[in-house]
Amino acid sequence: MTYYIDYIKWDRIWVYFHFQTKKDNRPVYLVSLDGRYKIPLIEDHPNTYKLNITNPGNAAMLPTCVYQLRAYDGTHVACVAWMNPQECNREFIYFHSERSYKVQFTNRNGFKMLTTDGVRKNLNTVTRILSLIRRTKHNTAKTVLRSIYRLEHLLHHRKTPLNRQNPNILLMSDMSEEMGSNMAAFKNALDRRGFKYDTSLRSVTTKHYSLREWIRTLRKIARADFIFLDDHSQTTDWLKIKGTIITQLWHSGAGFKSTGYSRFGMPASPAPQSGHRQYTYGIAGSRKIRHFFSEVWGINDEQVLPTGMPRLDEFLNEEYRKNTTKNILKDYPILNKYRGKKQFILFAPTYRGENKRHAYYPIEKLDMGKIYKMCKETNSLFIFKMHPYVAPVQIPEEYSDKILDLTNYKNINDLFYITDLLITDYSSNIYEFSLMKKPMLFYAYDIDEYSKERGFHRDYRENVPGKIVETFSDMIRAIYNKDYEFHRVEEYINNNFENIDTHACDRIIDWIILNKKRDYLEEEN
Repeated sequence: MTYYIDYIKWDRIWVYFHFQTKKDNRPVYLVSLDGRYKIPLIEDHPNTYKLNITNPGNAAMLPTCVYQLRAYDGTHVACVAWMNPQECNREFIYFHSERSYKVQFTNRNGFKMLTTDGVRKNLNTVTRILSLIRRTKHNTAKTVLRSIYRLEHLLHHRKTPLNRQNPNILLMSDMSEEMGSNMAAFKNALDRRGFKYDTSLRSVTTKHYSLREWIRTLRKIARADFIFLDDHSQTTDWLKIKGTIITQLWHSGAGFKSTGYSRFGMPASPAPQSGHRQYTYGIAGSRKIRHFFSEVWGINDEQVLPTGMPRLDEFLNEEYRKNTTKNILKDYPILNKYRGKKQFILFAPTYRGENKRHAYYPIEKLDMGKIYKMCKETNSLFIFKMHPYVAPVQIPEEYSDKILDLTNYKNINDLFYITDLLITDYSSNIYEFSLMKKPMLFYAYDIDEYSKERGFHRDYRENVPGKIVETFSDMIRAIYNKDYEFHRVEEYINNNFENIDTHACDRIIDWIILNKKRDYLEEEN
């Protein structure tokens, strides 16, 4: 029997095959011509199968090879044919636009899918020379540092079986010299439960560190039985860490913007082999959404544990909420003056730009005069809390009695306690705020452009817990009319949370450090 494919389509890193005549439930595989690989496709809809090229189930890229698409029923092999596959060829560019991973289709001698990975042929001479100079410099430094790590690992890594009651724990960041909210909450839990730990907090993307500092960091990494990260670590991109359980405590609860492997081939995307692949575990708030996280990191769903976000332990603590609210009102007299008398509107968008170094927000998309007028007519106070990568907003003096900038306030979650309406765009700050069960607006003026350049790894329009407005005028009009589509908040909570409590950190300690996750998963199943 021959099965025919109607069409092939792409959604970012997913390739979809739609069969014209397949009406049975026989699984479909990609089979390499050399017999090394037999990769199952995922049934997405009737007659439609999909494959993630960045992780077809092996926590690595789809191997470069020549494949045939086949349906199996025991020993039966059904050939597949399609007439015009070339239009679905894709090239995914990475590593400073110097290399690319290609997926090509051909109908010659039977339907085939070809994957290749290598240096782009159309690089000009200047680019090749500059690339060679940069690689030579960086590779020499990395070679030295790898040698230091191997020596430190030989000297300092445990020689006896892992003692889970007294392990070597490292809390590590390459993004900041201060702990992020998840890491800080987890640190507090380790203190409370009597675990000792070391820290390595650096900002390698914006600062230079001496060889002595690198040796100190590599020694800590070499000694560690457990490493907990709070974001992408550039060190793990080039350093293979041995004998260590690595867990990613990423801050994003359930945002929309694509990152990591979910945007492979876009600017600043990871290489096929990056530090994400070294994660033993990552965390998420629910099993319903862990596939979004596994897609970002290029690992498998079962490696993403539904522990909940560590920072929620503090956020949901009633005593912390009361004390924090009291301190905020004390520190900012204008908030204390209007608390309970005015509507507090918090404007907290994410940044634009590729990374921390180039981050910005186009403040010209807002009209301060109209915001001030709206505040007067709706009895509101408008509060800016820009992304940590973005500079504070300069508020004109004549507007300062109704417009306030709190960008430098350290923890946005604290501000949620006093916020009546959150306005954001693609930020993950909606995750915690949804638990306040208050309205949200989504000012997505650049939704089409952002979708093309950055991408979403879940349907933005279908999943946001509030009304989307694409112009400043529509945003102001929605505030006047209290048109927030508030009913979407409860649906969002149901889809994104599994445990709404103050025990996320305890679950991470119990499941990962004490290795008790199997008991929980068996209970649930």
